[in-house]
Amino acid sequence: MRTIIIDDEKPAIKILTTFVLKIPFLHLELATTNAFEGLELLNTQKIDLLLLDIEMPDITGLELLKSLDQKPMVIFTTAYENYALQGYDLDIVDYLVKPIPFERFLKGINKAHKLYGLTNNTIEPTKPDHLLLKVEYKTIKIAFDDILYIEGLKDYVKVYTKQKMFLTRLNLKGIEAKLPPTDFLRIHRSYIVSLAKVTSFQKSQLFIDNKDLPVGNAYRDEVVRKLN
Repeated sequence: MRTIIIDDEKPAIKILTTFVLKIPFLHLELATTNAFEGLELLNTQKIDLLLLDIEMPDITGLELLKSLDQKPMVIFTTAYENYALQGYDLDIVDYLVKPIPFERFLKGINKAHKLYGLTNNTIEPTKPDHLLLKVEYKTIKIAFDDILYIEGLKDYVKVYTKQKMFLTRLNLKGIEAKLPPTDFLRIHRSYIVSLAKVTSFQKSQLFIDNKDLPVGNAYRDEVVRKLN
């Protein structure tokens, strides 16, 4: 399920992002403290699930939800209990009060997943064909088919395409969770490659176009298995 997190507190964003990345059928499209950035995405793309804070400085979660023409499934994630009745009047899936234990979060997510399966007559997760990344204060869309390889640099990653390189603040493990495992492979603690773009490989390195990338010892057997 394509998922967005909107919360004005960065610690809450961090915790919810960690929770979402643990659940295989959730695909995190955006996690933002800017409610209007989330609103723009909700108005331009099909989003299945919105994890939404209520008390935010520029627009409340209730106001944001009421403004939407096409509403996704919504789970409120708030520090306040007194909005629950208003929330359920807006047909939200669940109402979670911070601090949110993972077990309670998972219960709400499973409820949303069941509703999603009934609505779509399937319990299969959606299969996005792109990444949404924050680059230079913008959210950009990068098609999986355009990605050559990805390089991790501590708290940043570089996403290389034929056209250009994109730098975004994210770690390699976080971006790996967004990629379809049938199409991408971790070959080194610092590199992920698109399997379709590999032109040749040797025991300790592989090539994409004219770029040679190292293959780590811990990843070598899996690289050989996948590429053979």
